[in-house]
Amino acid sequence: MGMALSQPPCLAQLSGEDMTRLKGMEEKLFFKSYDEVESIEARLGRIEKKVYGDNGEGSPQERLNRLKEVVKPDPPKPPQNNNAPQRKPPPVQNQADTSVESREEAQERMRRRAMMAKEEEVSQLQAEAVELWKARRGSEAQEKFEQVIRLAPDYAEAHFSLGVIQEAKQNFSEALLCYKRALDLNPRKREYSEAVAMIEKKARTQEADRGQKQELKVLAEQASAAYRRGEFNSALTLYKELDRKAPKEALVKYNIATIYLALKNPVDALDYFKQALKLKPDEARYREAVEKLSANLSNSEKERAQAEAAWQDNQGSNGRKDKDPMGSGNMGGNLAGRGATPPSAAFGILVKGVSGAVEITTIGNASRASRAGLQKGDIIKAVDGVVTDNVNTFNQMLKRKQPNEGVQMIIQRGAKIGQFVL
Repeated sequence: MGMALSQPPCLAQLSGEDMTRLKGMEEKLFFKSYDEVESIEARLGRIEKKVYGDNGEGSPQERLNRLKEVVKPDPPKPPQNNNAPQRKPPPVQNQADTSVESREEAQERMRRRAMMAKEEEVSQLQAEAVELWKARRGSEAQEKFEQVIRLAPDYAEAHFSLGVIQEAKQNFSEALLCYKRALDLNPRKREYSEAVAMIEKKARTQEADRGQKQELKVLAEQASAAYRRGEFNSALTLYKELDRKAPKEALVKYNIATIYLALKNPVDALDYFKQALKLKPDEARYREAVEKLSANLSNSEKERAQAEAAWQDNQGSNGRKDKDPMGSGNMGGNLAGRGATPPSAAFGILVKGVSGAVEITTIGNASRASRAGLQKGDIIKAVDGVVTDNVNTFNQMLKRKQPNEGVQMIIQRGAKIGQFVL
């Protein structure tokens, strides 16, 4: 007894009417049917690839029902009534109609061939692009995917693939645009909607970072321009604002230290040089700046100690020098009795009182005052913004200063007024 062939399980999933409908869809889209050579799954996948750009999801019946809404059957041809009397058109008319019909059919055949050739080219390019991406040849893969989109702008999978490449490059905004385009073309594809949801947050964060970087870039340009113009205080304010917003930038701290040096404030300069070196310990110029400035400040401390010792010796050997010949009290601003060292000696200067101000009478060699450019005979009008109209006020201001702390002085030299920083 012969054995009957059982029907494949996939064929039992669709009714006879649906199978006929599936065959009609194939003939409309591909000009032939695959009912004898392929499974229902493969046939549905081919139609979905053509219509949506990718395979659909769900059971064969659900997928076919969705396709029915998109791929409409061709209108049926009107039946011929064989019983009705037939009237033949004139031979010339028949020939013309036949000619027109043949021409239209030929054009339709050419159009279909061109469409099929284009689809084959697009499928081939897509496959090549995927292989290039798997081989980690990202730039070449991107070019192929872009070529696919130029040929088939509504090919959802190509847009999605471009999004994957852009995301790998950390171009999250560009990736988001690609994913959204793929989702617009195929809203039912869960992979596309999940990609959009995941990349949106990354894109927002990246845009915020770009905005902050642009703000810092503008601030740095403004600070650099102010420094080049010699506007050191303005440059210092801008660089400190930049340091507040980007505290991990070693170069910003180095630039602040450089400005402090220009303002004759080596103590604060050294502090910022050290901060820069801490952030980048391997940077040679940061280490060199710290070592040189530390050595200079150490020498300044020695000079201060020598100046104080010389002053003590001078006071002990000649008590008459305690008196101000102008009658304004202690020449050096003796605040602690006979023999005490005036605070100004630490800066390398001695002063005397004049009418409503203080005049420099002595400048120590290689002292801070000498390096700052002060000269004997300069009139000190103010210290750190406080008017110094007598020696006591002047020394009280300097007494509050820590070792090597900067001092700003307003100096009158002849008819000119200037600012000096020790």
